[in-house]
Amino acid sequence: MPLSSLTVVMNESTDPLAQLLQPNQFIGWTCQLDYEQAVILTSDAWKTQAGGVPQYCFLLAASFDPKKTDADMAACEIILLRVTGATPVPADQPAKLEALKRRAPAAGEPDWSALRCRILGTFFLRDGKLRLGSDVENFLTSVALAVYRPTGAALEMIVNYISPERAAAAVEDAGRLGMKGSLPRFPIGTVRYSSTDKLQRGADAMPAAFHLNAIDFLARRTAIFGMTRTGKSNTVKQLVSVIMRASATSQLKLGQIIYDLNGEYANANLQDKGSIAEVYPAETIRYRMIPTPGFQPILNNFYTQIAEGHHTLRGLIELNRVTRSSDIDAFLSMDFVEPRREDFENETSFTHQLTRYQRKIAAYHAMLARAGFEPPPNFKITFEAGASARNKVNPVIDPANGLTPMQAFEWFQLARQIQDELVTGTGQNWVEPDTNVLMNMLLQKNDQGAYIPGFRALQPFKDYHSPNRTTDVCDEIYQHLLAGKIVILDLSVGDPEQRERLGKRIARHILQSSMAVFNSGQTPANIVIYVEEAHNLIGRNEPLTEIWPTIAKEGAKARIATVYATQEVSSIHPNILANTENILCAHLNNENEINELAKYYDFRDFAQLTIRAQDVGFGRVKTLSNPFVIPVQIDRFDPEREKAHAARKPQV
Repeated sequence: MPLSSLTVVMNESTDPLAQLLQPNQFIGWTCQLDYEQAVILTSDAWKTQAGGVPQYCFLLAASFDPKKTDADMAACEIILLRVTGATPVPADQPAKLEALKRRAPAAGEPDWSALRCRILGTFFLRDGKLRLGSDVENFLTSVALAVYRPTGAALEMIVNYISPERAAAAVEDAGRLGMKGSLPRFPIGTVRYSSTDKLQRGADAMPAAFHLNAIDFLARRTAIFGMTRTGKSNTVKQLVSVIMRASATSQLKLGQIIYDLNGEYANANLQDKGSIAEVYPAETIRYRMIPTPGFQPILNNFYTQIAEGHHTLRGLIELNRVTRSSDIDAFLSMDFVEPRREDFENETSFTHQLTRYQRKIAAYHAMLARAGFEPPPNFKITFEAGASARNKVNPVIDPANGLTPMQAFEWFQLARQIQDELVTGTGQNWVEPDTNVLMNMLLQKNDQGAYIPGFRALQPFKDYHSPNRTTDVCDEIYQHLLAGKIVILDLSVGDPEQRERLGKRIARHILQSSMAVFNSGQTPANIVIYVEEAHNLIGRNEPLTEIWPTIAKEGAKARIATVYATQEVSSIHPNILANTENILCAHLNNENEINELAKYYDFRDFAQLTIRAQDVGFGRVKTLSNPFVIPVQIDRFDPEREKAHAARKPQV
């Protein structure tokens, strides 16, 4: 039965409790019960009839007979259990055990055994709606409850249960986004209890689909844990597709940005059989540090984003241990902050300082061009020189009208040759210190006239400059996100330190821009940020004031969701992990990581399974809407299926 049909049953049936119980899935009775645990008396025959009872599977214990219709359903309840292991048949209540054994329908003497279960909660009815409490309100030791193993549609009802309160909150949240109703739900996998799944998921089994509630992942934190090649990337791709389908269904723009450290989302590979960019070509914009067909440059234009370009050069020079000189050191320590009128007492002082700043920028531009950094098309270098200086250097050319890079080089070369005359003629030091350093590097001569490498020290880094970019890459990316696009930052190539710095700069711009909208009293657009190898960005020793911990901790108020993937639970900042609403965990290979995860929700129940089962895509899932952890086999990302979904016209 599809989930939509199940929803109708749960809302309209007069006895949704009875819908959960399947008489042919009877496996035994409770012989011990308290507030935390239950012990189930069962037999080999009943377990076989029910298709096996794997560890970690859900069970339902009820006092009423689902085959009878005369029960007062409003007074009935069902206890939800999870099998945690086997236990010896209790011997402390012989009379009760004998009474239960006499109720066995099997001929002869059955092979009795007992199952230990943890209580997950209690299903009951209120106002005709199915409710699930997270505990038991009362228990009776004298009453034996019949126990069933749910499968198929009944199991789907359990694992996809959402409380009426959470459903109402989702509708309200969606309403704030301009939607009617709640964001849709999409299947992402099926319930799976164990690595050996011959019985529970065989040809004759009834698989139970597990659905994700899309709104759980908006303005929330999501962790994806697992060893390499256990399905983390596949899970991320599934989440991306869920958000894309939700966007199309609801006609709501949901921007997504992926920090792709290994290039697996931007490019197809043999292991994953498809990339996000291939599935959503019209909605995906890819960025790279190195010029590549099909990719936008993640780098800025050094001629227009001056401070950013200088910052990049400074980092590259320091990283590559370029031979240093006093002029290189002075160049690295410069700043390129433009003078502001409000910082000066009068217009004359401001104009004088602005003119000096323009000469500094002109010398910097000329040096970039000399070093082989391609200028933008039709680029002109413009600055004020003053009549006296123009007459002494070149009376025919006025720099205020714009010079080509070569003309600017020649102009500064002539100016250096007659620098002493310029000082005498203008009555002041015509060249301020920073401009003098830039002229030295441009002309490859220091103040004493000796040769220096100058601009040649910058030549190895010209590929980090993008001559055709006209806007800041950070703002360009943010505009794509506002338009509901998928932005992939392919960080698999280029200098690692520069990749990290650029990544942080983009993240900071996204947060600041969205927070500005929030602080103005408006609702920011929904943006989802995916971070691979998250331990490198939001590690447990990372200060909370750094941009990535800040986004993970405070981004929700600006409607920024964070999805972070890593191999190590313990590597994530504990403050971030403690506030993570959604956790999807595959195989982990050591007890330290298992113990760290066991601190959250009911993941402790799955400690042994998580360390033993190495099946790709086999995970334990806890989302905001789900009140407990659910073992799920995540579907493999299917590019062709997702292309078919993307090609369908949304229902308006």
